[in-house]
Amino acid sequence: MRTDYNKISKEYQASKLAPWRKHIEAYSFFKLAGDVSGKQILDLACGEGFYTRQLKIRGALGVEGVDISKAMIDLAKEAEVKNPLKIDYHQQDVLHLDLPKKYDLITASYLLNYAKNSKELAQFARAISKHLNIGGRFITINSNPDYKAAVAPMKKYGFTRENKSYDEGGEIVFRFFQTDDSYIDVINYHLEKNTHDLELKRAGMSQVQWHATDLAPEGIKEFGKDYWRHIMETQPVIGLTCVKTH
Repeated sequence: MRTDYNKISKEYQASKLAPWRKHIEAYSFFKLAGDVSGKQILDLACGEGFYTRQLKIRGALGVEGVDISKAMIDLAKEAEVKNPLKIDYHQQDVLHLDLPKKYDLITASYLLNYAKNSKELAQFARAISKHLNIGGRFITINSNPDYKAAVAPMKKYGFTRENKSYDEGGEIVFRFFQTDDSYIDVINYHLEKNTHDLELKRAGMSQVQWHATDLAPEGIKEFGKDYWRHIMETQPVIGLTCVKTH
């Protein structure tokens, strides 16, 4: 079962305001991205353009966003109208991505974890490799394949994660809570790190590395270090980087 973001676009957009998104997810994402000044960047699974816009603001020469959801792309285009940054958005399924150029950096927040099996993961990997310049990098924040922890303790951060199975292709349910305690569910799929490594390398990528997420100093200052202990110890999400070599 795939998540229909057309039905939950506003709620998912609101979930981006949770403190962990800023102090862990975004902080880790931009550490992995490094200096983006002067780069041509493609942001996959861009949603409403949350990171797409920030990449441009941080100095990228050009940024484009891709998402499968029309509702998400509509939100991104609305933001572009309100605050023009010369960002182009495309509604495409990354499994069949076809754009007429290549990029220095491809980014994604939660893309590979939508692959239901190794075949789909291979399609994602080939699409990424096809659109990267030689020497270009792919960086992503991804569902952590090694995560194994109780469900309930994570709720204080505004979400929970539950693996229905640890078999290849097993469903992972991310539940994002709204301020009134209502929630939306987003379905990911479990594939082992070795499966990711293999398919990325087969697609022409090398230097595949997994990176534990980091906590921004501002997050410690605002909430205290103990508040973040559980999420930092269990690492429900993780970073991944690699380089296009051929």
